[in-house]
Amino acid sequence: MKKILFLMLFIASLHQSLLGQVFDVEKLLDNGTSESRINFVYLGDGYTSAELTKFISDSQEVIISQFNFSPYKEYKNFFNAYAVKVKSTESGVDHPVISGNSNCNPVPQMDKKTFFDSTFDYFDIHRLLVPTAYAKIASVLADNTPFYDQANMLVNTPYYGGSGGAYATASTHTDASLIMIHEIGHSFVDLADEYWAGESYAEELANMTQESNTAQVKWKNWLGSEAIGIYPYGTSSPESDWFRPHQSCMMRYLNSPFCAVCKEATIDRIYTLISPIESFIPTSNSIDFDGSDLTFSIDLILPNPNTLEVEWFLDTNSIATNINEIVLTTTELTEATQTIKVQVEDTTSLSRTYTFANGYLFSVTWDINNTSGVSDNLVQKFLYKAYPNPAKEILNFDYTAQNIHENFEIRITNLQGKVLSKQSFTPKEGVHSLPLSLHTFASGLYILTVSTETYQRSFKFIKE
Repeated sequence: MKKILFLMLFIASLHQSLLGQVFDVEKLLDNGTSESRINFVYLGDGYTSAELTKFISDSQEVIISQFNFSPYKEYKNFFNAYAVKVKSTESGVDHPVISGNSNCNPVPQMDKKTFFDSTFDYFDIHRLLVPTAYAKIASVLADNTPFYDQANMLVNTPYYGGSGGAYATASTHTDASLIMIHEIGHSFVDLADEYWAGESYAEELANMTQESNTAQVKWKNWLGSEAIGIYPYGTSSPESDWFRPHQSCMMRYLNSPFCAVCKEATIDRIYTLISPIESFIPTSNSIDFDGSDLTFSIDLILPNPNTLEVEWFLDTNSIATNINEIVLTTTELTEATQTIKVQVEDTTSLSRTYTFANGYLFSVTWDINNTSGVSDNLVQKFLYKAYPNPAKEILNFDYTAQNIHENFEIRITNLQGKVLSKQSFTPKEGVHSLPLSLHTFASGLYILTVSTETYQRSFKFIKE
């Protein structure tokens, strides 16, 4: 899947006449392979060749800080982090001083030659610091870390600034780590600011809503605990028409922790990208039984503290709990065909509503054929990922299929449930990509749903 992303971004970069460039890449957080982890990639702008050591140090400081914040602290084992050593001609960042905001002082006017053309005063807001060379960002990521899940930009300037969007961006101000963690909340989790940023930024998100009914509000399971309530953004319209779940969350004040609702949304996001089941043996889901004992095992990515519960089933009967390996003997395998299933559930108290119908639930199933024939391939695997998010004209739907013999439906709806796009397909074996056109969609938030008669999963994406 990530190879497909590489090819698409590479073709896009050629189309824009950008020469591919390969830079040194340093792995700063190593918890496993890029295929089995969520991969954060740090890029730097305004760092000269002589300042690349500083870039690595700045990146490490941010990473250490982020993974001391809950829930990243608990789920640190699910992540890798990389730094791409991009060199700029000059040190610093553009500051055109086009905003009338007095906060521009004492930041001097600057015009710097940097690789990603980062600038203050974006949209005439002084502290809005944005890398504007989007095509270069896409090209560098494609040529150096095509496996990335979230790209973050550190801009080498001591003045306060940052932004969300596709790439979380922060300056190297003394609050750089806190700025970056806040902006990652926007870019990686799709969280709203819990201060009033303006009516153009108001929309239905995990931590922002116009619903004030306690029985209907999206964070109703948290009401009355962890200081979660339904708090208006202001006292007059339009601020008073919108509500946040907490009065002192990281998405409002940098020195605060994430509130319970934002923690939950972050864990939801983690589990849309990765399974805690890192690998399993046997690697084939269809097994011939020849009379010898059979060993089944799984390797898990563990939260800290570990909140995963493991249960093994022989057909529908539970046979073991909270162990990673079982051995089945001839006396236990009595039927002509039997099924072994291991089920892993994250029971974390940091979440009360789940993206999956039965909680954070993951499983592997093996079909055992106790005859000389080959089993009927009853086991199905269907893994998928949609990107980029936010998307522009195309939302790419990558999937890996094994033993799938039924139709899947992909449906895109608006937040009111109106179906805007729908198509059915039978997955082909192996790894494939299905581009979903967004040409007729207005900018905004949408829901993509993948379903069969017995399975359904939904997640949100943004059309820019």
